[in-house]
Amino acid sequence: MHAYLIIAHDQFDLLESLLKCIDDERNDIYIHIDSHSKLDISRIQSVLQNSRVEFVPRIHIRWGGFDMVRCEYELLEAAFESGEYDYVHLISGADLPLKNQDEMHRYFDEHKGEEFVHFGAPEPTEKELERVRYYHFASGRRNFFNRLVTQAETVLGRIFGINRINGKKMQRGSQWFSVTGEFAKYLISQKSFVFKQFKHTYIPDEFFVQTVIINSSFADNLHSKKFDDDHEACLRYIDWTRGHPYTFKSEDYDELMNSGCLFARKFSIVQDDKIVRKITSAVLNG
Repeated sequence: MHAYLIIAHDQFDLLESLLKCIDDERNDIYIHIDSHSKLDISRIQSVLQNSRVEFVPRIHIRWGGFDMVRCEYELLEAAFESGEYDYVHLISGADLPLKNQDEMHRYFDEHKGEEFVHFGAPEPTEKELERVRYYHFASGRRNFFNRLVTQAETVLGRIFGINRINGKKMQRGSQWFSVTGEFAKYLISQKSFVFKQFKHTYIPDEFFVQTVIINSSFADNLHSKKFDDDHEACLRYIDWTRGHPYTFKSEDYDELMNSGCLFARKFSIVQDDKIVRKITSAVLNG
């Protein structure tokens, strides 16, 4: 069995396409809908015919803040209160799979025991480490004022010699992952450490999974140990060169389907609904 953990906040039509693509009796689906979202949960339930679905308590996730970490733990804990899983996939509501479920399950059967986690580099830069070295209380607001406050907090942290890292090995990468049930349970067991270490830091969702796994024996099971910012390490096709990240369009279809990855992000019904329909059709009929 696999568990899909989905974090969504808008675009129900896109989320509906995603859910149709992963609706399979071999999958349980756990969904968090942002509390500020107007998505109709009853409509979501009507989409799924084969998978069991569960909604976790809704909170408002503010960009760059600790809310994202809290949300991920809500999803992880809900999953393992309900059952045991071979693999756990964290995806967003703006993602789509690029393979059908038979191909997905076959791939993970063939790579059983491997952890698919992305790392940005062999070591985080000093600027990246400052996100978690100092206290950041205003990181939940993505605006000009927030940037000023974050910069001021960094300066004050330097002046007062604050060091929340204290020799710990830190790593950074994408928050999206596909990991074994064993590592997912280990990550849950590290909740106290994660909450103490990363609360009141800046963009902690890019640090906590990588930091936990690199300081554990699960690091030996990483699918890719290159740490070269290649998102193939987590089986996602994500393009940061054309956007933040780039939103895929119809002309990118062949590029996506030939990427070798199992998932891609991100998509937008508003910007290009044709690519969503085309991929959904290919996955459901492939």
